[in-house]
Amino acid sequence: MRKGDEKRQEMLNVAERLFCLKGYEATSVQDILNVLHISKGGFYHHFASKEALLDTLFYQRAEKALEQTEASLAFEKDEMKRINKLIYGFLPFRKEEADFVGMLLPMLDRPEGRALRLCYQEALLETFLPAMQRELALAQDAGVLCPAMNELGDVVLHLVSQAWVEVSALMLEYSKKAQKADAAALLSVLTKYRKTLERLLDAPFGSIEIIPLQEWDDVAARLMSKLVPLQ
Repeated sequence: MRKGDEKRQEMLNVAERLFCLKGYEATSVQDILNVLHISKGGFYHHFASKEALLDTLFYQRAEKALEQTEASLAFEKDEMKRINKLIYGFLPFRKEEADFVGMLLPMLDRPEGRALRLCYQEALLETFLPAMQRELALAQDAGVLCPAMNELGDVVLHLVSQAWVEVSALMLEYSKKAQKADAAALLSVLTKYRKTLERLLDAPFGSIEIIPLQEWDDVAARLMSKLVPLQ
């Protein structure tokens, strides 16, 4: 890695750490500069704005998630398990993404937050689409799936994307009312999308899993704790 690339990556690493620790809005460009001991000119040489830096982080996290998912597929032969692994890797509610998503959650109902959320969704969709198209085609060739249409990878990913956005919106509703989240209500949203995916793909009943239940319980509690102080 060239020196300039190393400095750019260092900025990304520091910014991500500060965003997750302090919150995106509470972190200024100057905060990042203070940690790195560089000038504003050094920052703007690499990024046009704080928003541009976050957009780069979105793509980096999406690419890392896909890389980890592809590694988990290396020895998996079952077609439905492969598809579920891709869905899981695509979903921002995984444990390793909780701090990052928790940083975004408080902003999602504001115009600037919605714009950032769309950038994050786009990064995930662009990154995961080729792999999802590939796995759906393999499952269809094997007779595991019998959808009425081909090339449904983008529809599948958009549905999973909408699932986490809808759950996030529900979390924000509870936050505004200073209530603890209704775990059953949050889970019912994911269940609705899971069943929709099964019908869309003509997959066996119960064969789609968006996220393991135990992990979801842990992540949901962790995210809500960032929005509503637990009493």
